[in-house]
Amino acid sequence: MLIVLGLVVLVWVVDPNGFKPTIEARVREATGREFKLTGNIELGFFPWLAVRTGAGTFGNAPGFGPEPMADWQSAQLGAKLFPLLGGDLVIDRVHLTGAEVRLVRHADGTANWQGIGSGAAADPNAKTRHVTIDGVDLSDSHVTFVDESVPRRIEVTALNLTTSEIAPDQPFTDTEIEGVLHMQGFAAGGVPFRLEVPRAEMAGDYSTFSVQNFSVKFGGLEAKGDVNGKLGDSPVVIGNIASNIFDARALLTSIGVEAPRTTDPKALTRVGIVMDWRFDNGAVGTSSKLTLDDTKLSGYVRRAAGQDAVGEFGLHGDKLDLARYIPPTDPASEPFVLPTATLRALKFRGVLELEEATLDDVKMKGVRLRLLLDEQGLRSQGAQPDKS
Repeated sequence: MLIVLGLVVLVWVVDPNGFKPTIEARVREATGREFKLTGNIELGFFPWLAVRTGAGTFGNAPGFGPEPMADWQSAQLGAKLFPLLGGDLVIDRVHLTGAEVRLVRHADGTANWQGIGSGAAADPNAKTRHVTIDGVDLSDSHVTFVDESVPRRIEVTALNLTTSEIAPDQPFTDTEIEGVLHMQGFAAGGVPFRLEVPRAEMAGDYSTFSVQNFSVKFGGLEAKGDVNGKLGDSPVVIGNIASNIFDARALLTSIGVEAPRTTDPKALTRVGIVMDWRFDNGAVGTSSKLTLDDTKLSGYVRRAAGQDAVGEFGLHGDKLDLARYIPPTDPASEPFVLPTATLRALKFRGVLELEEATLDDVKMKGVRLRLLLDEQGLRSQGAQPDKS
């Protein structure tokens, strides 16, 4: 009763802004970075002992410019009173609005997020405390990552993140993240994305993990799937994914990749895939169904582990109008240069079967092509059309 009464008096009588210099000094001592709370601090009480602040900044490391590593417009953090008195920490939802985070890695490998904290070893005799967070809400934020060793610049604008409860040895649930991704070559407005993960869990020793019923949107591509696996010296990861029917030409253009030139400008505008896949200690295998405009394909791709392994594939399709996908004749265009180094590392052989194939006025049925992909390119080992 006395403790509760004391907290009530603290909230009603004491101005929390008087503690700002002490809070700022303690953060500087713990992290070695400048820390500033420019907004007001407000206290809330019962059953959550809550702290709400306005704007603030967290300084950058020496040699990374005058801008702070992070700043924000407002923040809120609370802890439940009675568990706190018992030594456990039950944190209310963490709210952070208008955050601006700047991550930089120099060409020599040093990064501005390194060295935060004193680096002192944890006390092995210290009491283990149970920490639970009711969830995290990050809204209207902006993250920039600059890697000078590549070089590469990645920006995420309009970033929003929401999670459900975060607790030790419990799965993550109802996690959503969305924003707009900007990279060199991307469309001027960036590419919007969204990831929803209803449930994700990982073993305490990081040996196994499972992500169920995730969904992802990236530009015009939408997909759902699952992934789970075993990590360690011989990792095995299994998953499946199913996409919508999307415009592959528009998606490639939005990320700065020139779409293949085809005689039919509408080719590659209706693409979809349903795939089961498996990664087993370096070996890869897939079984999939593919929609390619008006063509339905199904088949498999397999490649054993090892650098000299030769992959195998088998595809079966219903009908294909070859003329749609042939590059248009253009004498002024640059000749195609075969990426021999890449092909040398990706050797494949397999069979393509088509119930019906057309090329202009020529119609073929029961086409069977044996194909080989190696350092000499993609070539046929003999075509066997049905002469009927």
